[in-house]
Amino acid sequence: MLPGRASALGSGRYIHIGAWLKGAVILMDSRWMIGGLLVAFFIVSAGALTPDAGEFSWRQAISVENSSAIDDLPVLFNATHLAGMRPDFADIRFVDGGGTVIPHWIENATNGSHAHVWLALPADTWDLSMLYGNPGARDTGNPDAVFTFFEDYERGNLSRWSFCGSNVEVQSSVVCTGEYAGDINVSEPDLRHLANNRISLANVSEGPIAIEGDYLVSEFGQWCGSGYIQVWNGTDRIYALHLRNRSVQYYDGTHRNFSADIPAKTDTWYRIKVVMDTLNATGHAWVDGEYIGNRTLRFADGSPVPEGVIFTDFALIGSSAWASGEPHHFYVDNIRVRKHASIEPVLAYAGPPLMNSGTAARSGSMPPST
Repeated sequence: MLPGRASALGSGRYIHIGAWLKGAVILMDSRWMIGGLLVAFFIVSAGALTPDAGEFSWRQAISVENSSAIDDLPVLFNATHLAGMRPDFADIRFVDGGGTVIPHWIENATNGSHAHVWLALPADTWDLSMLYGNPGARDTGNPDAVFTFFEDYERGNLSRWSFCGSNVEVQSSVVCTGEYAGDINVSEPDLRHLANNRISLANVSEGPIAIEGDYLVSEFGQWCGSGYIQVWNGTDRIYALHLRNRSVQYYDGTHRNFSADIPAKTDTWYRIKVVMDTLNATGHAWVDGEYIGNRTLRFADGSPVPEGVIFTDFALIGSSAWASGEPHHFYVDNIRVRKHASIEPVLAYAGPPLMNSGTAARSGSMPPST
């Protein structure tokens, strides 16, 4: 069914007029048609819109191994292209057993081959379906519906953040991917009254969490010259990881290197992942896919982080306590904060695709390869 085109919804008097409006179902009572004029009353549902399966020719069952009790857990699915699917994967949709939409986001896709797709998986889900087979469909992926916090700066503004200091901006000169990246400009030595100038802050209210992103420091001062990744619990802060003094470090009352002593170079993009496993009071870190070690989670004053703590905020901070040296920039791109499970669910195709007939799926011959 094309958007805006009426079709019967169940057997009753309602007419479903809008497909794929995120978070809302628009219904109209047929009794509100008067003399050919439409008097519309909109009923908005808090749940996700169930797609009209008739818009898609095919349905592929997906099994879930290691299902989690965490609701809306972001899970990466390596989707293989199937016959009848758009080459760019733009027509894929995911629904649970009741037909409710599962939010997704396509991180990247190789035309006609495979795609890395993130899903916000409902708790205790053991199977779901992928709908596809609509050449006219557009990509409805939404990273903001999948991750606790997402920022790729491609909006060209800082509207996703709850707070940004005056030294934070979006720029296009130094980027990792896309057209834009963030810049935290460290233009003066650290002073207490300047601290808020160089902070990007996002409310998260989550734990345990995983933080991923691309980071670059342009210059290290004599003492420091750093880019900090922090998580806060109210006024208490955890220095999760920072690029400092040409090293990859953390801070728990003392600056420490991770067990794998990874040097940090200037003007080099690093893909960094940190996991704050609060259930086990342990932090883990990866740089460019290499695991560099774990640490006991402690706040900046050295006190232990209680098990099961919920973080209120995620912060990126540019800092420098140089006695001499040049100002520097802390560039950031492709930031994701997401819920974390120690054992992650694994998604895989289960059985052959089924052909849709209206809203019912039935087995059928495979479509021709495209």
